[in-house]
Amino acid sequence: MVNNTNHVIVIGAGIAGLATAYYLSKSGVTVTVCDKGDGNDNCSYGNAGLIAPRHIIPLASPGVISQGLRWMFKAESPFYIKPRLNADLISWLWKFRNAATAKHVEESGPVLRDMLLRNQELLIDLEKSESMSIGLQRNGHLSVCETEKGLNNEITSAEKAKALGVPTQVLSAKEAQEMEPNMQLDIHGAVYYPNDAHLHPGQLMNELKSILKKQGVTFRFNTKVIDIKEKSDGSVDVVSSERQRITGTHVVVCSGTWAPDLMKKLDVKLPVQAGKGYSITLKNPSKLPKINVVLAERKVAITPINGDLRFAGTMEVAGHDTSITAAKINALKKSVLPYFPEYSLEDLDKQPVWVGLRPCSPDGLPFVGKIKSFRNVYVSTGHSMVGMSLSFANGETISQLITEGQAKLSHSLTDPNRYM
Repeated sequence: MVNNTNHVIVIGAGIAGLATAYYLSKSGVTVTVCDKGDGNDNCSYGNAGLIAPRHIIPLASPGVISQGLRWMFKAESPFYIKPRLNADLISWLWKFRNAATAKHVEESGPVLRDMLLRNQELLIDLEKSESMSIGLQRNGHLSVCETEKGLNNEITSAEKAKALGVPTQVLSAKEAQEMEPNMQLDIHGAVYYPNDAHLHPGQLMNELKSILKKQGVTFRFNTKVIDIKEKSDGSVDVVSSERQRITGTHVVVCSGTWAPDLMKKLDVKLPVQAGKGYSITLKNPSKLPKINVVLAERKVAITPINGDLRFAGTMEVAGHDTSITAAKINALKKSVLPYFPEYSLEDLDKQPVWVGLRPCSPDGLPFVGKIKSFRNVYVSTGHSMVGMSLSFANGETISQLITEGQAKLSHSLTDPNRYM
């Protein structure tokens, strides 16, 4: 199909928005990216930087609800839902409950696998073709488990991944320690995922913006979009809080946790809740792990990033509140200290805390595609904790849908209309 697209407006300059803009621009489309901030304050900058083909089990899965209820009453638990009388939250929780089934996990696995593997292919190609320096390390991932129960749970997940073609290797405590000598691993065992990778998310974001500018993409920072109006001819007006209008042929909403508020202007319900996460980056530590590690029971990621060491974790469903919960930060710090006895709480207390809001769908799958009630309105959000691992594949999908009318990885399970 001949590309007759003139001007696509992408709302949101996080990784989902930038990846979408990149593939549209590569297809010869004129692109404008609007963002309510300065482009440096979104969730894509401070995450663990994991590129995880292993992540084939969605957030909504059996056992998550019961575990979450137990964690809710522990101040330092890795998961928390702030109780509040909010209709959107109540509706989201009900949908989450309905999705947390073995059948959903089984159906989602192949869909997630295809997106995750394609995303990694695209990222490797992007680094090479654009000569990017993003610290991409393709040396695998280690999930370490303190208890027999934790290891059994991780092995169950690994078996599901392996059945879908994702390589895994179960390790004894001794084998894991030999693989990662720079950490003190008092564990029961571990699972190694050789195809996983990690990178420097901040460098990726900055270099991608620089590439897009060279390609002619226009950025409109500090431009908060408050409304979208589709005209009778199919063109689209994007309205900013200053009442400025930008007209395009298509619009793609990639504004993360703020997407539902904007979609309400179109009478479209997009069930996304903000999952607050934290990270702390230790500068120039004396020891670095060789690969990225996740403390399985504690849900904490440890990533070596260009000579620094980043600790990331927790999930708080608390709306758009970006305040720091002291108990969660204390838990994050105390979780990693046993693995690095050369450091103390005082060392970590000196480091700034980063906070990010991750857009979480109720079924753990992203919303990617065209809104059915409009001719030229699209969306890409709901990537939860794996935005780096999915956004390039989803950006390619959106670009193909707009320029070709179809996309190989489009699927009913990621259709943005599935809850309408």
